[in-house]
Amino acid sequence: MIEVIGLKKNFGKVEALKGLSFQVEPGIIFGLLGPNGAGKTTAIRITSSIIKPTAGTVKVDGVDVVENPGEARKRLGILYENTGLYRRLTGEENILYFAGLYGLDDKLARERMEEYFSVLEVDYAKRQAGQYSKGMVQKIALVRALIADPQIVLLDEPTAGLDVTSARKVRESLNFLKNRNKTVVISTHLMSEVEALCDKIVIIDRGLLLEEGTAGEIKAKYGAYNLEEAFIKAVKQ
Repeated sequence: MIEVIGLKKNFGKVEALKGLSFQVEPGIIFGLLGPNGAGKTTAIRITSSIIKPTAGTVKVDGVDVVENPGEARKRLGILYENTGLYRRLTGEENILYFAGLYGLDDKLARERMEEYFSVLEVDYAKRQAGQYSKGMVQKIALVRALIADPQIVLLDEPTAGLDVTSARKVRESLNFLKNRNKTVVISTHLMSEVEALCDKIVIIDRGLLLEEGTAGEIKAKYGAYNLEEAFIKAVKQ
């Protein structure tokens, strides 16, 4: 479970988050939806303890991410839009290097890696990462985020810039995680992705929470045919 309570973040005079509060229940796919600059990535980075909030609290399975960031991070697998693979290493070497940092047994790490390669249809992991397309990089980075078998997975714009086939495989992997009772949080501006995948959604804009609920509930509130129409109405109100 993730609890976000009164979260504020200022960058100089810019208020990126203005008292954001929401809760992510275990075992669901949760969508953090908003336009560019809404505060989605800031919320993800605070939750993963990369940056500290100006005010407010984030707890991961009851662990405060500011008071005990190391313990909170043990529960998380994180994929940022900037994946940060080592270009001179192969995909396999990138993953196993991070598995070693987590203290994983090599045999177990390889078993997990091969399982996710099968799910994502990765057949290029022995090539250097510098030779990969963006879709290839994203799949390897996702396996790296999952290698320690985290209970909660944070994904910042996981399909941004991917071709149709790669994006579809990433989405399929999210349902695979849900079926394993993992909690998945995705930040995105892609309405169709959220509507197809997410059990619960929050819409944020300019650092404020505008709506919270299922796609069906939000569409019904605005009398909208699809989530995109509801989103536009929510942001304009």
